Amino acid sequence: MIITALHNQSLLDLALQHTGSIEAVFELATVNTLSITDDVQAGKTLVLPAEAFSNKDILAYYTAKNLQPATAFSKEDEQVFERLEGISIWAINLDFVVTQQ
Repeated sequence: MIITALHNQSLLDLALQHTGSIEAVFELATVNTLSITDDVQAGKTLVLPAEAFSNKDILAYYTAKNLQPATAFSKEDEQVFERLEGISIWAINLDFVVTQQ
């Protein structure tokens, strides 16, 4: 089966949308000679193997609700995160340094 990536979709999103399981990401990546962490460009067509692991209940739910997950970060997203400040954004000992007095 041929599938097409949407804007901000990762391989995990595509596996979940088309098989109902993120476990299918390994088969999806292997068949398309990708790493599971590779960025996928919008409009890119990928082969989804017929024997890919699936969860029919979750797939039926995603299909019935027309859910199309798109959780990948883009370069624009990273630039927004670089400008964010505040305690809810900082990471301890990275941005938020704890010292003894």
